[in-house]
Amino acid sequence: MKDYIFVEEGGMDLTPFYKNRPIMIMVVITILLIIMMILTAGDRSSITGAENIIGGIISPLQGVMYGISTGISDFFGGIINQKDIEKEYATVKKNESALILENQRLKEIEKENKRLKDLLSFSENHPEFKTIGAKVTGKNPGNWFNVLIIDKGSQQGVSKDMTVVTDKGLVGRVIESGLNWSKVMCTIDSRSSVSGIIERTRDNGIVRGTNTMETQNGLCKMIYLPLETDLIPGDKVLTSGLGGIFPKGILIGEVKEVSRQENELQKYAIIKPSVDFLHIEEVLVTYSNVEKIKVE
Repeated sequence: MKDYIFVEEGGMDLTPFYKNRPIMIMVVITILLIIMMILTAGDRSSITGAENIIGGIISPLQGVMYGISTGISDFFGGIINQKDIEKEYATVKKNESALILENQRLKEIEKENKRLKDLLSFSENHPEFKTIGAKVTGKNPGNWFNVLIIDKGSQQGVSKDMTVVTDKGLVGRVIESGLNWSKVMCTIDSRSSVSGIIERTRDNGIVRGTNTMETQNGLCKMIYLPLETDLIPGDKVLTSGLGGIFPKGILIGEVKEVSRQENELQKYAIIKPSVDFLHIEEVLVTYSNVEKIKVE
């Protein structure tokens, strides 16, 4: 776009005036505002004619200037408020995350206290046993706890063939013991064998685990039962005390079904363990000989 040169009659160049027209307007407005402030200074009940004329010119300009200044103030104020809101939101989210973690921690502590309280009830109900509390720190691969590792060993008084229980009943026995750890074979393992007795009928038999590498059902099988036994589902199975490893009277589980062995004059029963072998976190190692227990 070409620049135009404005020349007043007589040859005077007016281009600089038109180029600086916005600045000139601002200067005039400023001067008028100053005059208005001087004329309205003081406490007077009436104004002069000149003040009326100037006021009429200035008032609309004051409104425009006020609107512009207010808009600018609101704009920057909004930016500042938005930053404050974002900062407060970030703080709230951080506090919320901390509260969620703390709530989860407290829930875990509450659950652990409940489990430990239940274990304590076993000790209170069986004063004939000395017990050592232990946490499960490892297990065999798979869903079931066939073999597990606990955090107590010979330094805490744990030795091979000690009985391991929970408040629900028999877990198994210690098969290895290190200084601060022990390995426990559970009753559902196919290599496990426990002498059991039916609480109602007093029939004796051997309870063996059925879990193998190929088969995992978490059940036990009680064999060598008399043919004339009248077992029914729901009958309780306890440790008999025979064999000298497991103390007498610890709950193993209950009868699920009864069958007769083929070509045998005996029956067998499928036993559902009383312990939840899918979820074990704490156990008690028990022993009846007080002198062999070394308190940690």
